[in-house]
Amino acid sequence: MSEAYPITPSIDTTAPSSFSISPQPHTSQHIYRQPIDHHMFAMSHTTSLSRNRSTRHSELRSESTMSEDPEIPRPPRPESPDPPEDNAPPPEEEVTWLRLGAHYGGLVLASMLGCLIRLGLNGLGTYDGAVIYPLAWSQGVGSGIMGLSLARKNEIISIYPPIYTFLTTGIAGSVTTFSSWMLEGYLSFSNFDKYNRKGLHDTVDGVVYSLSTFAIAIASLRFGEHFSTLLPSLTLLRRVYHTPRQDRIPSKLPNGNQRGESSSNSSDQNDNPNQPNHNSDHEKVKQNSNLNNNKSLIRLSQTPILDLIWISTAFLSYLIILLLYFLGPTNWKHNIIFPMLLSPPGTIIRFYLSKLNTKSIFLNKFPLGTFLANIFSTIIISITFSQQRKFNSINSSSLICNGLYSIQQGFCGCLSTVSTFVVEARTIKGKFKWIYLGSSIVLGHLIVLAIVGGTGWGSGGYQNVCTG
Repeated sequence: MSEAYPITPSIDTTAPSSFSISPQPHTSQHIYRQPIDHHMFAMSHTTSLSRNRSTRHSELRSESTMSEDPEIPRPPRPESPDPPEDNAPPPEEEVTWLRLGAHYGGLVLASMLGCLIRLGLNGLGTYDGAVIYPLAWSQGVGSGIMGLSLARKNEIISIYPPIYTFLTTGIAGSVTTFSSWMLEGYLSFSNFDKYNRKGLHDTVDGVVYSLSTFAIAIASLRFGEHFSTLLPSLTLLRRVYHTPRQDRIPSKLPNGNQRGESSSNSSDQNDNPNQPNHNSDHEKVKQNSNLNNNKSLIRLSQTPILDLIWISTAFLSYLIILLLYFLGPTNWKHNIIFPMLLSPPGTIIRFYLSKLNTKSIFLNKFPLGTFLANIFSTIIISITFSQQRKFNSINSSSLICNGLYSIQQGFCGCLSTVSTFVVEARTIKGKFKWIYLGSSIVLGHLIVLAIVGGTGWGSGGYQNVCTG
C-alpha cells in the first residue's frame, strides 16, 4: 500500500533569499506548476497527522475491546501494549447455539479440575511449621495459569475458542478464590484461632495476609506471561481444515487484498486531489460481494461435531463423579466428591455474570459481573462458615456437614475468583482502579465481619467444626 503525497517543487538551494523553481527538462508537453503556500501546506500536513493519530487511537481502543471476546483473537501488540484483558462470555449474536453451549459445557469439567487442584494444593501446603498459608499456593498457581493463557490467547482460540474459556474462566478462575481470601483475612484480623498475641499483632497479621495474597496473584500473573515465551508454539495443533472467519481477522479477503487494503486504498484515492476516483461505484459493488463471501465463510467455519463432543464432557464429568461417590473410598466424599459436585454451578454463574463487564457503562471502569460474583460468594461462605461451627450443626447428620463444606470449597470457591480480579485491577486505569479495588476488598471484609463476627458474638462463640 502506497501513500499519496502532494507534488512538491524542487528548490534551488543556491538562491540566497527567495526560492525559485529549477528549470525542468524540455518535454513534449508543458507542465505548469504553481508556487506552494508553505503555511497552508504545513497546516494541512499537521491536520492530516492529527486525524491519523485519532483514527489509530480509536482503532486500538476498539480492537482492545474486541480482544475480551474468547471468539476473537487479540490484536497485534504495539510497542507499549496495555495489559491483556480478561475474557468475557462470547456474544450470542456472533456464535451458534452449539458453540455457546460448548463454552458453557466445557466449564463443568474445568471447574471440577480447578476445585480438585485447589483442594490438593491446600492439602499439600498444610503442615506444621509452614512458612506461608496454604491458600497462597492456589492463588499463585491459578493466576499463573491465567497469565499463560492470556499470553497465548491468539494461538489457543485459533485451535478451538472454548479451550480459552476452559483455561481462563474454568481452570484459573476455579483454582483461585476471592471468598476464602476475605474469610481468612478476617480470621487473621480477629485472631479467630486464639493465638497468644496482642491486638496490634492481629492488625499486622491481617494486613500482611491481605497484601501478600494480592501481591502473589499479581506476581504469578506476570510470571505466567513470561513463562509462556519458553513454551513451544501451538500453531502446529491448528486444524488443517480451518476456514478463515471475519471475526478471526483473516490476513486476506476473498478478492486477494490484504485485510484493510481495500478501504485504505479507497481512502487514499479520495484524499488525493491529484488522482481522480473513477471506480467508486465499482468498488462499492466489490465490497458488497466481499461482505457476502465473508458471511458465507462464517457459516462454513462452525464446528458442530466438535461442539457436541465438548458439550458431552459435561455429562461425562458428572457421571464419573457420581461413580466415585458410590464406588470410591468413604473419606473422599467429604473432602473431594461433595465440593466437586457443587463446583460447576458456581463457575457457570460467574461466567454468565461476566457479560455485565462488557457493557459500555462498566467497560474499563467497574467490572460489575466479577464484583457481584465475588461479593455474593463472600456472603454465602460467611453464612456456611458460621453454621458449620454452631452446636446444632455439630450434632446433625453427616450429609448437612458435607453440604456446608462443599458449598464453601465447591460453590463459593468457584463462584469467586482472584485471577480475574487481578487482571481487572491491572487493566483498569485512573481513579476507577482504586474504586474497584477498594470497594471489593473493603466490602468483602465488612461482610465477613458482620456475618461471622456477629453470629459468633451473638451466640457466645463457636464450637468445633463438624467434619461429616
